[in-house]
Amino acid sequence: MNTEISRKQRLKFFFINVAAFAVIFLLLGFITLQLLQSSAYRQTDLSLKKMAESEHLIQMEINRYQQGNPFLSQQPPNEQDMDQIPDGKNRFNTQIILWSKDGKILNKEVIGGRFTELEKLSLNTKQLDSIQALNLKNSSDSAQKLSFRSYTIKAEQNDGIAYIQFLANTNQIADSMKTFETILILCMIAFWLISIGISFYISKMNMQPIMNSWRKQQEFVENASHELRTPLAIIQNSLQQLFTRPDHTILEESEPIAQALNETRRMNSLTEDLLILARSDSNQLLLQKEDVDPKAFIQQLAQPFQEIAEMNDKQFILENFADQPIAVDEKRIHQVLVILLDNALKYTEAKEKIVLQSAISNDNWLIEVKNNGPSISDEDKKHIFERFYREDRSRSKETGGYGLGLAIAKQIINQHKGKLTVRDWQPKGVVFQIRLPLK
Repeated sequence: MNTEISRKQRLKFFFINVAAFAVIFLLLGFITLQLLQSSAYRQTDLSLKKMAESEHLIQMEINRYQQGNPFLSQQPPNEQDMDQIPDGKNRFNTQIILWSKDGKILNKEVIGGRFTELEKLSLNTKQLDSIQALNLKNSSDSAQKLSFRSYTIKAEQNDGIAYIQFLANTNQIADSMKTFETILILCMIAFWLISIGISFYISKMNMQPIMNSWRKQQEFVENASHELRTPLAIIQNSLQQLFTRPDHTILEESEPIAQALNETRRMNSLTEDLLILARSDSNQLLLQKEDVDPKAFIQQLAQPFQEIAEMNDKQFILENFADQPIAVDEKRIHQVLVILLDNALKYTEAKEKIVLQSAISNDNWLIEVKNNGPSISDEDKKHIFERFYREDRSRSKETGGYGLGLAIAKQIINQHKGKLTVRDWQPKGVVFQIRLPLK
């Protein structure tokens, strides 16, 4: 992949991740603040509503106003009314304001010194019977803002009293909220900065599968081109050779013609294998599963290989025990076993042994192809199912292999939700094991 394209793609992933983290943190902060604000003022708002419902408190405030006595006791007659006062018995943060119809405070003398805090207060009759947030400037300190929660109700005409307003000072809550908001913003910034580093790492991790896929695709194309180049060159040379001797008969030129036909078949086989792998990569290799009798299937498949082995003075042992029907794509499983048995025959010398086992084990159809030919190193076992990988390239050329057979077998077994593995066969040889689920 072009380095510039790779860098741009990585930057794209990086900025997407950074933006995603930023949106998540902003939403989290907004939701947290909204929940905290609603819970912080809930008890104060509830207390104001309870005060408005307390006839005793309202009447005592009216009595204080009428008698002009700010020290008139307002202790509730019972504990139930005590609960209606915010902050228990401490009413320092709460105030009851009596308003005239024309918007004048009637009980300013009773309020006393605290009236200086409420000089800027005005009557709002448009939002009665609802909690409102108020912010007033302190007359004695213009830089200080006073925060209140307000609840106003309409009163019966009693000595000029038209409205009653209940106020609760919430400066402490507001200061706590500001402190929390500052801490939250700082934490969000800090974690967002951390998320930038995480985004860089994630973008790098996201590019790895793309780069690996591109690298495999490039290797696949290069290897396929390399493998196709040889048969094409042979065919071209054979045909050019025919043109140099136009007076020869077909019989006289049978050798180059046969060579060209042989390479054509090899190239056709290679392209078929490449097509199978390409379809498998794009999930277009569809399986046509049907119930198969494994015993008859294995017996029929093994017969020609037994004959070939006998002709080459090799032992072929069949242990065919599976007798339970299983749903598989018969054509594809046949292809897998042909690949494994063909490899076993190729890499087994005369007098050596090949074993094909078939059995039902733990709800699986277990098939093993064993041969006591050359062993496979542990390093080669890690790559043996990769495309175009050949343990011994010179030997593979002699046997006509392209290094695609085991890759195709692995793909087919994976699509059957099964497993294809390789292990050593002691004291010498290898075992290819297929495990296919019965269900």
